[in-house]
Amino acid sequence: MNAAYLPLVLLALSTPALAKASLAYEAPEGCPTQPEFVAAVAARGADFGGVETKDASRVMVVSIRKQEGVFAGTFHVREEQSATDKREVSGPSCTEVADALAVVAAIALRPEDNAPSTSATSAPTPDPPASPASTSPPAPAEERLRGSTRIFPPRSESVQVGAGALRFDLQRSVTAYAGATVGMVPSLLLPRFDLSFDAANFVTTPERAQRIAGLVTQLHVSFLGPASYASTGSKTDMTGVSFGIGLCQSPLYDTRGLVVLFCGEYGGGIMNVRTKAADGTQIQSKDVGFGVVNIGAEAQYNFGSVFHIGAKLGGGFTVGQLTAERADGSRIFGSSIWAAYGLLGAGVHF
Repeated sequence: MNAAYLPLVLLALSTPALAKASLAYEAPEGCPTQPEFVAAVAARGADFGGVETKDASRVMVVSIRKQEGVFAGTFHVREEQSATDKREVSGPSCTEVADALAVVAAIALRPEDNAPSTSATSAPTPDPPASPASTSPPAPAEERLRGSTRIFPPRSESVQVGAGALRFDLQRSVTAYAGATVGMVPSLLLPRFDLSFDAANFVTTPERAQRIAGLVTQLHVSFLGPASYASTGSKTDMTGVSFGIGLCQSPLYDTRGLVVLFCGEYGGGIMNVRTKAADGTQIQSKDVGFGVVNIGAEAQYNFGSVFHIGAKLGGGFTVGQLTAERADGSRIFGSSIWAAYGLLGAGVHF
């Protein structure tokens, strides 16, 4: 017996035969009507004895309502001075919930099913097929995932879910970006090429409600340059590499549509600086380390289940000044503590 139906069935089996019970039925628009519910009970070998009004001494109360995207139905039997406890069943569609309640109503209305049976209690019977109203099979891996994150998530949170399976998905994306950085070298657009990795942890409830657990994490590796800074009597060539680790808040994350990320990151890198005189004589060659603390915004659009395009803008604080000097020690240029970047890219998600 399916676990979600068991309290309902036990209630039905413990109720005296209701062959002359009337029906009080309530359901929102779009659900099966009362005549359709009565027909569903009749299709399962039971009826209400031709009484469908609410003036009988025993009334079977069936109510269905919609809440938070799912349907919940309740069942109980009311008499003049008493009533049985309410039992509830939920499911993704009203029809499925109505069918489940029709099964329980049919059991309560058939006298032969309410009689105690030694053999029924002593020998196990085969479990019937699980009804979609009480269990939700795991969705296909290619199903669209939608969710959002919160900047300040609660320390602990309780979420009520129905019977079924929780599904956990790790949504990942890899994106190659190309663009430029300004500020590291005065009056120079420094080419930048990124390889970015994102990961979001999704949880899907049996009712198919989806949410992201925690923030979206991001890791990227950047290649800077090559670029050249020309000055009177010298030329400085630069290439470098950097990395960054970030946490991103996502107001919208749709694996088959738009993804928006607001990220904070920190990282660092190293830049090789080589300065030569006009005649080609090397004046200076050094590696300069630096750190970065950035904030940025990123948007991706997913085309189907694999490919996406993206754009990224950001900037922040640079620790460690990038400089170049002439042979006499005078400075050719010095970088600002502020830098910004803009990138466009494409990638895959899985």
